[in-house]
Amino acid sequence: MAEGRLNNSMKNLLSGYASRGFSIILGLVVRSIFIRTLGNDYLSINGLYSNILGMLSLAEMGFGVAMVYSMYKPLQENDTMKLASLTDLYKRVYRVIGFVVLGIGLAVIPFMDYIIKDPPAINHLTVYYLMFLLDIVLSYWFFAYRRSIFSADQKEYLNTNTTNIFNFIKSGAQIVLLIAFHNFFIYLATQLLCTVLANIVIAHRANKLYPALSIKHPKRLAKEELRVIKDNVKALMLSRISFVILNSTDNIIISAFVGVSWVGLLSNFTMIVENVVSVISQFTSAITASLGNYFLSESKEDGYRLFKRVEFIGMWAYGICAVALWTLLNPFVTIWLGSDYNLADKIIFALALNFFVQGFMSTLWTFRSTLGLFKQGWFRPLVVAGLNVFFSILLGIHWGTFGVLIATFFARALVNLWYDPWVIHKHGFDKSVKGYYLRSLLRALELVSIGVVMTLIRYGIMNHGVTILNFILLFVITGCVCLAMFWLYTHKMDEYHYFMTLIKERIPGLVKARFKK
Repeated sequence: MAEGRLNNSMKNLLSGYASRGFSIILGLVVRSIFIRTLGNDYLSINGLYSNILGMLSLAEMGFGVAMVYSMYKPLQENDTMKLASLTDLYKRVYRVIGFVVLGIGLAVIPFMDYIIKDPPAINHLTVYYLMFLLDIVLSYWFFAYRRSIFSADQKEYLNTNTTNIFNFIKSGAQIVLLIAFHNFFIYLATQLLCTVLANIVIAHRANKLYPALSIKHPKRLAKEELRVIKDNVKALMLSRISFVILNSTDNIIISAFVGVSWVGLLSNFTMIVENVVSVISQFTSAITASLGNYFLSESKEDGYRLFKRVEFIGMWAYGICAVALWTLLNPFVTIWLGSDYNLADKIIFALALNFFVQGFMSTLWTFRSTLGLFKQGWFRPLVVAGLNVFFSILLGIHWGTFGVLIATFFARALVNLWYDPWVIHKHGFDKSVKGYYLRSLLRALELVSIGVVMTLIRYGIMNHGVTILNFILLFVITGCVCLAMFWLYTHKMDEYHYFMTLIKERIPGLVKARFKK
């Protein structure tokens, strides 16, 4: 059983990484052509509307996470009727959510003049907004709920493969259509069509692999089972509110208090950051269902050993990438788009810091969700969300874009960074959290030392300007220095040896097996 869980997790991981790199390159090409054909004004509107619609995803309220957690046991026990009942509930709730999102989205339209400071001279802004709204609504209505069964059954790679295929099709079509027509409406229509088609294909595959999903009118869940799901959703609701407010309000506040043109400039950097997040998050996505099944069958001591390993690799992966972003973002954008699209170093620092904290907290959240720790600390998300909005507006007025971004870090640091680990240790593993705090502080200091070294190296290499040659040199040095210092700080640790053994023993065999197919 453990061997099967590991193999599925590795398949999920390798499948995600195998296609993600190409998708990132395509995304950069699409963004380059977008800027050259439509300009920064359309880019700003694109980023702003994406964030507004991200806020509307609050209507989902964490229901999807609760449903995936509920599916672990019936999948493990091959309880097809229970699985059919859960999926039927999921479908009915998502249809309602779709209508709620549609209603709230339409209600936002009269307030657009307050959200967009110094609006660009673009016609049909409302039509474009409705296109964004339709994209998210159709996701709820057209089979998005079927994706969850692959996640719960340790087959996230099936979702990943299908999504990446349609992202490739979408990107290719958008490149051609942007060059041919220079039309934002056609660009959005292509995005909308590919979203619907991807969900239809995933739903068809789910029906073939899980015949229980095709059962007509399955038995409704018992009241006690519904109560457990409702309790989990209530607890997750506040976490969902916090997550959305922390990650989807920055562009809205920047647009309203600083200026919508800043949204476009910032979006080039956030796109790169989000691509890096998507690469690293393949790891947590790949192992999430395996963790859920692991905690159902193994002891707490074994579970805590696994937690330390995943937490170790999560902190270092996000930490090293944060240092790389701090070092390379502005030079990369200079080569990609030109120095006119650069941002101040303090803004890059805030982006890298938020990337690290958000990424590492997502690793901890994976454990909270798979351990079922939804109710503990139910008040925390409201506090974090309130602090974020307060600090963002206050610091945004005084410090502009940097103030809005650094406010997100302050909100998380005051609550999440210490509270979530305490919940996992106390309620998940019955352990003291003191050792974790000390380890985290030491690792943070180690990452700071790497960042200082890379800052000095960057100033030395880029002192006379940015060129492709010295960027490549800086890129290589960044990788070598970060990995060398990572080895220096960790090579004597048990967690380091565990992952090195895993890489040497498992990955070559899985790669060979995949190519044989």
